[in-house]
Parts: sequence; structure tokens; C-alpha cells
Amino acid sequence: MFLSKVDVTKGINQELNEEFILQFFAVAVVGVVEWWFRNGLSVPPRVMARQTGILLDRNF
Repeated sequence: MFLSKVDVTKGINQELNEEFILQFFAVAVVGVVEWWFRNGLSVPPRVMARQTGILLDRNF
């Protein structure tokens, strides 16, 4: 899904490896979900989804 959004030919991702970028963000998302569970699901799911989406959009 995100592979089509990763442009490594120009801008901030220029010359970076596409697979590296995707792996980096996949690990980040898993880490956030782990944090969420460890903190007792203290943030509503909609907020988690929205904020995760915003962060991904900002960086792709």
C-alpha cells in the first residue's frame, strides 16, 4: 500500500532504499501498537488510527 507513495528519486527520500523505509515505518507502527497495549489501551482506537495515519502521511 505504501510502496507506491515512496519516491526515492527526489525530495527527502532521495537515494534511500525503498525497502529500508518501509521496514522502518513498519517497525515504528508495531512499536506504537505495543506501547498502546502496555499502557492499557489508554488512547481510543480512533485516536490511535488518526495519529498513526498523520505521522505516516507526513513522512511518505
